Amino acid sequence: MKQFPDGFLWGTASAAYQVEGDNKNCDWWEWEQQPGRIANGDSAAIACDHYHRYREDFALLREMKQNAHRLSIEWSRIEPSEGEFDSRQIRHYRDVLGELREQGIRPMVTLHHFTSPLWFSHKGGWTVPGSAHAFMPFVHKVVDELGDLIDLWCTINEPNIYAANGWMVGEFPPGRQGDVAAVYRVTSNLRRAHELAYGAIKRRWPDASVGLSHHRFLLLPASGKKRDRWAARAAQLVLDQWPVAPGQLRKVVEAECDHIGIAHYWGVMCAFDPSRPKEQFMRRFNVPGVPVTDMGWSADPSWMRMVLNELRPLNKPVYITENGLASNDDEWRQRYLKEVLSNVLLAIEDGVDVRGYFHWTNMDNFEWARGYSMRFGLIDVDRKSLERRTKASGRLYARIAQSNGGALDSAP
Repeated sequence: MKQFPDGFLWGTASAAYQVEGDNKNCDWWEWEQQPGRIANGDSAAIACDHYHRYREDFALLREMKQNAHRLSIEWSRIEPSEGEFDSRQIRHYRDVLGELREQGIRPMVTLHHFTSPLWFSHKGGWTVPGSAHAFMPFVHKVVDELGDLIDLWCTINEPNIYAANGWMVGEFPPGRQGDVAAVYRVTSNLRRAHELAYGAIKRRWPDASVGLSHHRFLLLPASGKKRDRWAARAAQLVLDQWPVAPGQLRKVVEAECDHIGIAHYWGVMCAFDPSRPKEQFMRRFNVPGVPVTDMGWSADPSWMRMVLNELRPLNKPVYITENGLASNDDEWRQRYLKEVLSNVLLAIEDGVDVRGYFHWTNMDNFEWARGYSMRFGLIDVDRKSLERRTKASGRLYARIAQSNGGALDSAP
C-alpha cells in the first residue's frame, strides 16, 4: 500500500479576495469596476461569502479529512489607510485562525496573494522604490497580533505570475503589456519584501517555518533543435528568476527561506520564431496529446515529479502550495488527483523532502480575470444560493488524506 510520510499535510489552498466577498478597499475591486476587465462581468462583491461562512467552510474541510489549509490575510482589511490598522479585522482573522485550529486544521498563512490596498497601488504599488518597506507595517501587525496562531508562513504568492500578469500580459492591475523593465522592478521589490518579512517573522517567532510560493510553469522545447531549446530556456529564465542586482539573476526558490513552496499546474511547448520580438522570439503552443484545461493550457500529472526533482539539490523541505485542474469534468479531476499524487509520492521516493500538498482549491471561486467560469474546486458553490456541495473529487481526496495516501491504490 502506498503511504506518504508520517505527519504529511493534506490540505487545500485559497486566497482572501477570491472567497471572502465585500473587499472594496483593494486594487482588485477598483479593477473590477472597469468594463471588460472580468469575464462575463462577474464580480467578487459576494464571492463565496467566506468572510461570514468560514466556520461552515472549515467544517467541510474537516469532513474532507484535511489537516491543513492555506489561506491569505487581506492587507487592505488590516491596513485600510496607510499607517492605520483596523482592530475589528484583526479580531476577525484571529477568529478565523482560531476556528481552523479548533477544527484540527493547521493554517499556512500567505501575507500577499495578488491584492494590495488602494492607498498602496495609488502610490505606484510594487513598481516604486520603498514599496517593500511600505509592506512591513502590515507584516509586523500580523506577526504581533496573529503570529501565536501561525507556525507555517508564505510571505509572497507567485511573484513571477503576479508581475507577468500585471505588467506583461495585462490581465491583472495595472493592466500594462510588454513592460519587461517593470516586471523586473516588481519582482525585485517583491524579493526585498519577502526578505524583510522573513526576518520580521523569524525574530518574533524563531521556530516558525517561513517561505514563499513560486509558480513553476513548464516551458518545454518544441524540438531537439538548439534554437528551440534556447527559446524554452530563455522563457523559463524570465519566469523562474528575479533580479538581485544589475546584470545578476537569482532563482526565486533559492531566496532565503526555511521551506520551498511550489505551485504547478501546466506547461506549453516553445519554438524559436524570429517574427515575434514582443514574445521573446518564440511561439508557444500546447503539448500534442496532452489534455488541455479550461484555462487553455496542457496539464500532465507526470510533470509534477519532474518539477519536484528540480528542487532536490536545494535540500530543503517542500510544500506544494497549489496544484489542481480547471475543469467542469469532475471525473477528470479525480483521475488527475490520483495520478498527480502518485507522482508526488514517486518524487518523495526519489529523495525530495515533500512535507505537504495543498490542492487548489477547496471550493469554486472568483478566478481573477476569468471570474466564475473556471472551476478548480473540490466543493461546488451554487452562485445563487451559495450552497456548498462536496464533489466526488472532494470525497476521493478525503479518502486519500484519511489513508495518508493508501487510497491511491483503489479505484475512485
